[in-house]
Amino acid sequence: MDERRDPQAPAGRRPPPPVAAAASRLSPPQEAWQRYVDHTLNVCDTCRGVDGPPCQQAEDLYAAWREVADAAMDRVWHT
Repeated sequence: MDERRDPQAPAGRRPPPPVAAAASRLSPPQEAWQRYVDHTLNVCDTCRGVDGPPCQQAEDLYAAWREVADAAMDRVWHT
């Protein structure tokens, strides 16, 4: 059965702007997590491997994320 498809956008039409402004920043825990995820998914061949453990840099990035996230939770909890 054919499914209805939306019509194609006219040629030369620009895509909509991203939701977040380019000047906006992530919170420190989000930035730390992004560094970890970017390393493990995009940068490091060792981390992308299915069979082996992550590399030491990934372990360090994960530990840094935990430290930043724990500090943020402590600030929230104690305010």
